[in-house]
Amino acid sequence: MTALNVTDLNALSFPEAIAFTQTWLEQVESQKLTDAEILAQMQALLSHRDGVRGFFVSYLTGNSPLADQPPGIFLDGFTQTAEHIYEILVKNVAMSTAMAIAHRCNGDFNQQQGSERVKTRSLNLLKQLEQRDLVVFKNERLRLLQTLEAGSGDYQDFLQRWQYDPEQYDAIRVSLQSI
Repeated sequence: MTALNVTDLNALSFPEAIAFTQTWLEQVESQKLTDAEILAQMQALLSHRDGVRGFFVSYLTGNSPLADQPPGIFLDGFTQTAEHIYEILVKNVAMSTAMAIAHRCNGDFNQQQGSERVKTRSLNLLKQLEQRDLVVFKNERLRLLQTLEAGSGDYQDFLQRWQYDPEQYDAIRVSLQSI
């Protein structure tokens, strides 16, 4: 599936983006792609919502060490596609933080560990992108924090949709403030 051209990557569905990213990460790890190819493919895949969602599902939940230590070329790609990814990164921090608590409460420690891993990876990536002076990430993170503090705001629908409890709200706040 990685033989797709940029036009194809712009049109992948969510499940196709997940499958592509899994194979693509293996190719990046085995150094089968040049930096120019990596960057062009990232930009194309991260240019639309299904591509962004599919990419981050594979990237943050998979076993690739590239998610633990994003290479510079990935940070360049994320920087160049910031307008498409900032919201999903902030939401990934919130959702993985809250789900780790839900899994712990349900006694599902394997799932809890997976959610903690996604949270750690998301926070690490968000921190690195904010260090590149990408205010869009910091501003989005602050918008969610303001909603948590005020009990209303831009993220209220998101928080209500997932029906997070006070413990989850507090944990999300602590995660977002840790950057």
